Formats: sequence, structure tokens, C-alpha cells
Amino acid sequence: MLGYFILHLLTAGLFIFVLSQIVRNQKINDIEAEMQSVAFMLAGHIEDLENGLEDEALVGHLKRLGKLTNMRFTLITAEGNVVADSVKGTQEIGPHGSREEVLIAKKEGWGFTQRYSDTLRVNMMYGAQRFDNSNRNIGCYIRVASESNKINSEILEIQMFVWIFALILSLLTSGLMAIFSMRSMQPLTTFAKAVRQVGIGKYDSTLAIQHRDDEWGALSEAFQQMQTELNRREQHLLENTQRLEAVLSNMIEGVLAVEPSGEVMLANGAACRMLKLTHPEIFGKKLLEIVRIPELAQAIEKTQLQRTFSKTEFKTFSGTQKTLKARVSMLANKDKPGVAIVLHDVTELRQLETMRQDFVANVSHELKTPLASIKAYAETLRLGALHDENKNMQFVEQIEFQAELLNQQILDLLHLARVESGTNTFTITDVKINQICQASYDQFAKIAVERKLDFQLDLTHPSPVIAADIKSIETIVKNLVVNAIHYTPENGSISILSYVNDGSAVIEVRDTGIGIAKDQQKRIFERFYRVDKARSRDMGGTGLGLAIVKHLTQNNGGSVHLKSQLGKGSCFEIHLPLKNE
Repeated sequence: MLGYFILHLLTAGLFIFVLSQIVRNQKINDIEAEMQSVAFMLAGHIEDLENGLEDEALVGHLKRLGKLTNMRFTLITAEGNVVADSVKGTQEIGPHGSREEVLIAKKEGWGFTQRYSDTLRVNMMYGAQRFDNSNRNIGCYIRVASESNKINSEILEIQMFVWIFALILSLLTSGLMAIFSMRSMQPLTTFAKAVRQVGIGKYDSTLAIQHRDDEWGALSEAFQQMQTELNRREQHLLENTQRLEAVLSNMIEGVLAVEPSGEVMLANGAACRMLKLTHPEIFGKKLLEIVRIPELAQAIEKTQLQRTFSKTEFKTFSGTQKTLKARVSMLANKDKPGVAIVLHDVTELRQLETMRQDFVANVSHELKTPLASIKAYAETLRLGALHDENKNMQFVEQIEFQAELLNQQILDLLHLARVESGTNTFTITDVKINQICQASYDQFAKIAVERKLDFQLDLTHPSPVIAADIKSIETIVKNLVVNAIHYTPENGSISILSYVNDGSAVIEVRDTGIGIAKDQQKRIFERFYRVDKARSRDMGGTGLGLAIVKHLTQNNGGSVHLKSQLGKGSCFEIHLPLKNE
């Protein structure tokens, strides 16, 4: 409505401008005709005077005529000199022969101009009429002057009247138009509200103008159909999105989709965890700027250039180092296609491969050592030591010792293999922790005394009860005690403790032995790993005791923990779940 009002006023202004010009021109033409008529009348009066232009009564007559007509009259000779003036009388006011209106009158008989008067200091209209004498020579010029201000005043009055009329008309028509628009465009407001509801995902809004028989009714019906279709499509898209998110979020493999420009447009949780990325912040950023892995960048470039899939394997740098295997394939057939990346975490697989290789090497080494000793002692006996009564029995005992060590290693390997493969049969019964600890104490007390060790037993009462395989628990405690005896020097101490902590039964085996360095504590439960290899082998250790402890503890639903300080001893804690009452 404001625009319409302004347009209406602009139209009125244009109309007033054109009307003012027409009225002004008409007024000027009327005044010009009046001035010319008065000039002819004055010329006739001058002719009636006895002395013509030189008559003394002429000046008074000009003044009276000027007051009556509100005009100024000036008589100018053919030479351009002023004879008389209705304002200045006969006072010398300078030659007027060069004035524009006089020059025009000289050629055409009548001249009319408009200009600013330096004498009166107002805008004036000038008309000059040439009169010839009887000899058809220029007799004189009668110049008539009138102020332009009175025309401007009349036009201003007309303009004010028209402006007031136009303003009233504009207000009236704008008001009527506003009322008409509000009534006829009210459905548009209803549609706007409904569209805003659709924009925020609400498709159940009902339009109250469906009953109308005009275009609004047809449009509202089409809008309702559009709402229904949009709702159906959004539900379909939402279901598909939820299915896709459910599939991607539950995948073990990491999935990434990268646009041709390199920006990430899709990444599931597994991919973010593998690459140590923050899920909301990754989108819209270039993958290779966030993850600076040369192998991955080369695989992406190869896929985009050769338009085929590529494979690569790399290790992450941030946080815990992982080994990832990536398969990169194209997303679309473009000049530079986007790529889809599927990541597999092969860290455990590579670790198992490494452990297998280490295991083969360790087994070969561990079995080779006693076999080499047996072979060496047998060759020594064969070459003559068999008849040496002082040495032959010693060599035979060493052969027996190495054979027993070899046999124990094979038995431990078979035991460990059964435990790891899950084929070992476990009989779950109620096991009293204190009885197991007491039995181990009784079994190794004599050996501890022989090695000058302070062997102590500290048990909680009543005894914690667990549901586990009793042979496994016996093996666990036995291996820990044997390990403590092997690595504790004379005058040291060993303790077996039992107690309950945070819903678990705990068995502790402490010693004041050589201890384990911090960098070795992570590997202490590996097979054939020894802190002091020479000492362990001399004592008959196989290097598999702690590995068996770890796997048996885990198979019985527990966990093993180590606290140790180099040179001050070690403490092994076995946590097993208590039996549910």
C-alpha cells in the first residue's frame, strides 16, 4: 500500500507539473495578448495628442495607465532613446534600443521576452510594439512590461489545490485498496503460515479456505496434496537414512565418502575412531588435510586417475598406533570422481602374525638349547667319557635334566595350546581360594626354606569362594609361586595373600626378587619371554608359566595385574569373580 500511495503521488506530481506548464503558457499568452492590445490602445492615444511623443501630458497619462493595468510603459524612439516611462517619468534611464524585445519588434513588429529586471529587481515580461509613421519609417516603440510573480502566485494556488485533492484521493484510494487487499489476500497469510509449518517438518496443518470455489480453493487443494506427498517422501527418506545410519554405525569397518574436491561427505563412527577424528567437525573439510597419511593419499590419487579400485595398508600416528588396511573405489564417473574408502583394522592380525613368527623362532630356540646340550653330553660319553667314572654319571644326570626340561616345555606348550584353542575341558565347581593358597604354600615351603627364603601365608577369613575350574586355579597359583622362587635371591621373602576387593576374590603373590623393568612389563605374559633368560633356564623354567597364568585366568572370567619395580620385587594380582549366592 505504501508503494501504491507513493506511485499515486508521483502520478499526481507529474500531472501537476504538466498542468502548471500548460496554465503558465496560457497565462503568458493571455498577458502577451493583453500587453499588445494595451500597446495599440496607447499608440492611438498618442496620435490624438497635439504634440505626439513630445506632449507634456504624455508622462502623466502613462503613469495613470500603469496604475490601472499594473503594467509599466516605456516610449522608445526609433533611435532607441527613452522618451517617457510610467515609473521613471522623463528621467534618463539609458538607451533601450538594444533590448531583446525591441530588436525583435524592429524585425517582426512585435517582440516578447522574459527576464530579470535590474531596475525593478524582479522577473518581468516585456512586450515591444513597433509603430511606423506616415512615411512608413519607424516612428517609435511602445514597450509594455508586467511582473511574472503574479503568474507564479496563480499557478501556486492551482498547484496547492490539485495537491490537496490528489493527497485526499490517494489516501482514500489507498485505504479502499488496503481493505480490498486484506480481504482478497487473506488466504495468502494462511498459506504463508502453512508453508512455514511445512518448512519445519509439520505436514498436518489444515487450510480453512478449501471450501472456496475460486482459485484459492483450487490452490489449497493442490497444497494439501503436496503436503501429503512431501510427508510420504520425507518418511521414506527418513527410514532409508535410519537404515543406512544403523548399518554404518554397527559396521566394524570404517567407511568414508570423499567428494572430487577432497571434502568428506560421509564418515561412520568406526572410521572416525580408527583415524582419531571428531565426527561433527570432519564434514566439509578435506580429508588429506586432516589425515596426513601418504599411503592413503597415493591410493586416492591412483583411483581417481586410473578409474579403478586400489588397496593400501598404513599405520596411524596419533594415539595408539594402529595398522589399517584401506580399499579405495570410485563413487561416480566424472572427470575427477569422488572416492569411497573402506577401512579394516588389521592391528590384531598383524600382531598375531608377529607373535606367531616370534613363537616359531622362540620354540625353535627353546627346543634347540636342551637338544644341543643332550647331543653334546651324548657325544662326550661316546668319545670316551662313558668309561670315566668321575664324569660319566654327571653327564648322564645333565642329559636327564635337559630331557626333563625338554619334556616340560612340550607339556607346557600342549597345555597352552589347549587353553588358547578352547578345547581344554573345564569343570566348574565351588573353589575356596584359601585351600588353593594353603596347598601351594605346603608344596613349596620346604623348597623356600632350602633357598633361604622367608615364605609367608596371609589369608582372609572366611575364605572367598569362586565358581571356577579348580585345576586351573591350582596351576595359576603354582606357576606364580614357582616364578617368585626362581627370581628371588637368598634372604628374600615371598608372600601369598587372599582377600576380597570390589566384588572380586583376589590372590596376590608377592616377592622381593629382581623385579621387572617398566618397559618389559607389557611383554612379561608373552610366551617364552624371560626377564633373566640365563637364570630362568638354569632353574628349569620353560618361559611359558606366565602365559599359562594369563590364559587360564581369562578363561575363568578373571584378570591378572602386575606391579613391579626393578630391584625391589614384584606383585602379581589375580582377580576372579565371586560366586553368586
